Amino acid sequence: MKGEFLSEKTKAVLWKVVLEYREKRKMALLRNNLEYENFREELYQIKKKAISEIESLKKKAISALKENGINVFEAKDVKEAREIIEKLAEGKTKIIKSKSNVFNEIEEEGFLTDKELTETDLGDFICQIMGEKESHPVLPAIHLTPEEIAKKIKEKFNVDLESKPEKIANFVRNLLREKISQSEIGISGANAITSDGKILILENEGNISLVSKWPQTHIIVSGFEKIVENLESALKIVKASAIWGTGQDFPVYVSIISGPSKTADIQNQVVIGAQGAREVNLILIDNGRTKLLKEGFEELLYCINCGACLNFCPVFHQIGRNYGSKYLGSKGIIFAGFSESFKKAVDSNCFSCTSCMACYQNCPVKINLPELMKKLRGYLEKENLQTGVNKEMIENIREFGNPFGKTEEGKIPKRLYCC
Repeated sequence: MKGEFLSEKTKAVLWKVVLEYREKRKMALLRNNLEYENFREELYQIKKKAISEIESLKKKAISALKENGINVFEAKDVKEAREIIEKLAEGKTKIIKSKSNVFNEIEEEGFLTDKELTETDLGDFICQIMGEKESHPVLPAIHLTPEEIAKKIKEKFNVDLESKPEKIANFVRNLLREKISQSEIGISGANAITSDGKILILENEGNISLVSKWPQTHIIVSGFEKIVENLESALKIVKASAIWGTGQDFPVYVSIISGPSKTADIQNQVVIGAQGAREVNLILIDNGRTKLLKEGFEELLYCINCGACLNFCPVFHQIGRNYGSKYLGSKGIIFAGFSESFKKAVDSNCFSCTSCMACYQNCPVKINLPELMKKLRGYLEKENLQTGVNKEMIENIREFGNPFGKTEEGKIPKRLYCC
């Protein structure tokens, strides 16, 4: 495996959270009167149908969104996406941002560094001030203790805080309210987009409501795979995101955005720009997604980014964010292979996957990541990107019929390979 192993302290925190999460998820399903496998199958069919019809659904969605007054841009890669955002942000300096996995795809050194960009999700804000990378798509600061966070706040803001979650959250709330009140642009992701022109965004903290409504300009970045047929399907995905993401019955807030704010209160004349955003922009990013479709990896686009695949992954529990690239885990490795390079997939620990099926068993949309990983490894073999150890095992199998090499009865092989 490449990269440092997690500390024993971090592993213990992860397991505590994961075991609590499993019980919460079980209870949330019970309270919603949902049977685990039946709901998974329903979600699987929703995404399978949407992805199989994605081109026609995308055309319908773009047409409906534009008719509703939303500016829609399509970006074939991260370079185009960055250029669109930079153009939309011309002449503006203060940007607030909510959690967005797709935005993470397009970030790079130097991008928007001439702007003041503030993360508004508590976990992402903590990672930002700590100079740390997020360690989980739903719980980005899970690897950091309250003591470490309070110490950094003292260093950065000269404020003494008790190392308690509620004290830290309250301090950040007050600090961010000031940043939000000065903002000119809000950037968010999307959880689902309907073919009739509705964009759904879920949250617990309330920050996305402010990001999407307070600034004059709202920029939404999303992969086109978020498009589904109708609002009913989108709301089921929202429910699943809460249940599998954090073990909640339903998110605290769900925004359904169908256009910029408007009012017709004066003689029924429509005026764009009331108390919410005056301008809403949606950037639909490809960045390897079409390649995934063409190469038979369409299941990866069923993903709803709940992070459940990581929670019981034995590799993730050993090396954390070193397992993956822009996205964590097997999904991140496969996506890197088609959006970045096959070499990047290798460097992201592709060959560390044990095919244990824990990710598949915990995925709400039944993505068979272990099978997709095996398929990706076939591509890497064709590109001669096997690791040295893998090549050695393959040669041993060809020559001796086992991966260990020449063996002697009653003796342990000199090398016992794993993964």
